[in-house]
Amino acid sequence: MKPKKLKLKNFGPFINETVDFSRLTEAPLFLISGKTGAGKTTIFDGITFALFGETSGRLRSGKEMRSLFATPEEETSVTFSFEHQQMSYEIERKPEQVLAKRKGNGTKKQAAKVMLTIFDGKGKEIKQITKRTEADQLIRELMNLDAKQFSQIVLLPQGEFRNFLVSSSSEKETVLRHLFGTQFFQQFNERLKEKAKQQQQKLDHLEQELHLLQKRFVLVKEEEAVAGFEAVLSQWTNHQAILEKQIAEEKEVLADYQEKQKQLENSYYRFETLKKSYEEKATLLNKQKKLATQKDEIEEKKRWIGYYEFTQRLIEPIQHLKEIKAEKIELSQKSSEQTKKLAVTTQHYEEWQKNETDRIHRQTKIKEAAQQLQNKQMMVPIVEALRSKKQEAEQLKHSLDKEETNAEKLHQKQAIYQERTRILQEILLDQEKLQEDRLAFGQLKHLDEKQQEIEQQKTKSIESLEQIREELKKATEETTKNNQRLKQQIEQAEQLKSQWAKQQIARLQLFLRPGEPCLVCGSTEHPVQQSKHEQPNKEDILKVEQQLAEAESAVERTQQIIAKNEAYENNLQQQLSDLEQKIMETNIQLAGQEKHLQQALQQAFPAITEQKTTTALTVIEQSLDKRKSKIANARAELEEISQQVEKIEQQLAVYKQQQTAKNNQLQQLQGEIKSLEKQLQDTDSNCLEEEIRQLEKQLEEDSNQLAAEQKAGMQLLQDLHMLRTQLDLQQEQIEKTDEKIEKEQQRIAEKLESQSYFSTTEEVCAFAQQQAQYEENQRIITTYHEAQLVTADRLRQLENIQLTEIVPDTEEISQQLEEIREMIETKQEKIYSLQEQKINNQKIYDECLSIYHTSQTQLDELTQLQQLSQTFNGENPKKTSLERYVLQVYLQEVLQVANDHLQRLTKNRYQFELADTIGSYRGKTGLEINIYDDQAGMSRSAHTLSGGESFIAALSLALALADVIQTQAGGVAIDALFIDEGFGSLDEEALEMAMEALETIESEGRMIGIISHVRELKERVLQQIRIDTEGSGQSKIRYQLG
Repeated sequence: MKPKKLKLKNFGPFINETVDFSRLTEAPLFLISGKTGAGKTTIFDGITFALFGETSGRLRSGKEMRSLFATPEEETSVTFSFEHQQMSYEIERKPEQVLAKRKGNGTKKQAAKVMLTIFDGKGKEIKQITKRTEADQLIRELMNLDAKQFSQIVLLPQGEFRNFLVSSSSEKETVLRHLFGTQFFQQFNERLKEKAKQQQQKLDHLEQELHLLQKRFVLVKEEEAVAGFEAVLSQWTNHQAILEKQIAEEKEVLADYQEKQKQLENSYYRFETLKKSYEEKATLLNKQKKLATQKDEIEEKKRWIGYYEFTQRLIEPIQHLKEIKAEKIELSQKSSEQTKKLAVTTQHYEEWQKNETDRIHRQTKIKEAAQQLQNKQMMVPIVEALRSKKQEAEQLKHSLDKEETNAEKLHQKQAIYQERTRILQEILLDQEKLQEDRLAFGQLKHLDEKQQEIEQQKTKSIESLEQIREELKKATEETTKNNQRLKQQIEQAEQLKSQWAKQQIARLQLFLRPGEPCLVCGSTEHPVQQSKHEQPNKEDILKVEQQLAEAESAVERTQQIIAKNEAYENNLQQQLSDLEQKIMETNIQLAGQEKHLQQALQQAFPAITEQKTTTALTVIEQSLDKRKSKIANARAELEEISQQVEKIEQQLAVYKQQQTAKNNQLQQLQGEIKSLEKQLQDTDSNCLEEEIRQLEKQLEEDSNQLAAEQKAGMQLLQDLHMLRTQLDLQQEQIEKTDEKIEKEQQRIAEKLESQSYFSTTEEVCAFAQQQAQYEENQRIITTYHEAQLVTADRLRQLENIQLTEIVPDTEEISQQLEEIREMIETKQEKIYSLQEQKINNQKIYDECLSIYHTSQTQLDELTQLQQLSQTFNGENPKKTSLERYVLQVYLQEVLQVANDHLQRLTKNRYQFELADTIGSYRGKTGLEINIYDDQAGMSRSAHTLSGGESFIAALSLALALADVIQTQAGGVAIDALFIDEGFGSLDEEALEMAMEALETIESEGRMIGIISHVRELKERVLQQIRIDTEGSGQSKIRYQLG
């Protein structure tokens, strides 16, 4: 991928700038220079945003890159053109942004847009893509990179790689983990630790449960505690056997007791049964005698029940007879009433027939009145038509008068509008002058806003200056503290070294032999040889060695902290100097801007006397707004007046047409009125309606009265027929009722004659009322018979028992039985207690055994987890974790690629090596980088490189890392490289070496852009893209081509 052109529109500090990379092809090494904050890195942000819709550092989104200087109507967009595999591509991307509406006021949110155009080798357009998902997918397939990988490959932060080169293994691990995505190993190790911790908690919980269960096991007798879980289980087994034996012995005794209880119970039950049978037979014989004395009474009650049941059979016919007689009486009463009604109705009907002649005469008069009414009603439509025509004529006259008045008012209103139109047209003559004043005001306003932005930048710079001063003060204090701490740590390390040396000398003295040279001093005489009891302990030596290693590690860490702090202080000093320079330039720029603004204000608005620019602009803006509002109101009013005048003219034309039509209509109505008046002749139209109303009322009353009399006669005739029919039916029912009464009386008499106890129906009815007595007698008889049966049956069962037999006493047997039961109960409780103890002990035994087996299994799992965690965490002789081992492979691959670059840049002198020495702790082991010096024939630490050498080494490392990431992404060819940072801290010699290295890379055909503001680079690099800032904060792109 080779960049051709980048267009930045309202992007960051750029309003409308183009970076033409094709102008830099003759000498591919070029410099992007400019002040801090001018927008050097924004160029690379623009390339990344155009390709992937993200900025290079992902610190700001696309919509946050919109320029602060863009007007509300202007869009933000980035267009990037590049070549790839003999094809050309142009991608334009617009972020989500808020723009002013083209019509009307207010704003609208515009969604993100993209347009990717593809050209063939001859520049002919092949395809254009406007869908965001399709364009993003094509770019990913084309590059085989995402935004993060693209930034890592194309933009090399040189300063970071120099720090990476000399950092510890732990710090390198953090960086490489981010680059190669090995977070999984760290996360997996954390999960292993958490799993081991949970497993240990479970094991502790099981041991606690086991201890509590051992306390609950009940021993048969107290014994000394035994050691070991298996010994405890053996002891418990013995005690369970003893319990089993005790339970068996107790059960044998219990069986003897139960056998004796069974014998006593049999004797007791036999004697007790005999005693009860004897007493029962005597009671039954007495009861049988008593029942025999009640026999006559029972027979009398049976006869009484027979009489009662006879009355119940007869009471229904008697009741039926009473109902029939009552029905006959009711029918007789109704028949009498109907006879009276028939006589009255006959009399009324005869009277109605006498008035028939009068009704015929009245009917004739009604017909004559109806004919007269019909004649008058025929005149009503003519009267109504006449009245309607007269009313319509009056309304037309009134409407004509009203329209004439309205037309006069409209003429007056039309004159008023014409005068107002003349006044408004004079107001509109000021519009052209207002536009000129508003244009001048907009220019002044823009200048004022620029000045305010400069003042805000100045305020921010002052705040940043104070903040940097405070940070510098803190950094200086921290450096002083660290130097003091380093001094103390060095003294402690020297003391530990001395102590360790003394211990080693004392240990070596024990192995000296007379005549042999000492390993320390070389002497063959050993007059002060230590005795063995003064020999230092091995644990003490190891302890001192460990303390010494920790002290050396602490010294090294403190030295690294001091180095970082000194670099941080130098950076702060540089920032402080840059900010002071920037504030000075800002003050000069503000003074010039204020003078220019005052001159422009006096030239455009000489009438304004306000000295303060902001106040003067406010007064001008208010005045312009009032004039604008006045003109707008005048234009709106004029438009409204025009519409009103047009409406008035339309209304006047309508009124004229209506008046002509209504005059014609009025003449026609007057002729029709005269014709209708001739038809009425002498008829009074005002009295006609009243006469018709009186005739209708009288006709209705006479007709209703006659109809009512006719209806009453017909009703009387119907009533006569109905009454006569009802009398015949009632008479027939009375005769049938007499027959029923006679039959019922005969049936009742026959039943009374069949017995001798009752002679009249009254006696039967009275006897039948004794329902309660009947039920009581029935109950007594039933109880008597049941007692006879039960007594006779039981006596048959007891006929073998003689009443003279002597019944034995059961009191002594009962006492013996109670004693043996108490003994059995006591023995059962003891056996139950022993069995419960045995069962509980067995449960505890089984549960403990299960917990023990579970704990052993979990102990094995815990051991495996701990071993696995230690392996992952690097707790091994090589002090290398699994993740660091994987990163070693990645780093080795990077170093192999980096050696190609480094040997070429140093003419085969230097070569990277991955240190294989084991450090004093894990943080210094596994990822340490050494440099093999071919001239010296040995390896040395990367810390020993000079400034220029470290730059070349870091550059080689950065290029190699970009190549490795590029290879992993699919081998896409990136022909452009941007190097950011890392040049400001180089001295003259180191800078010379760095430039030679970059020129060597340039000769390979790759386009290299250096992003820096270092002055020496401006002198060395001929081709430059300069980012110049204006006073307002906007940036411009300039070219310097050597």
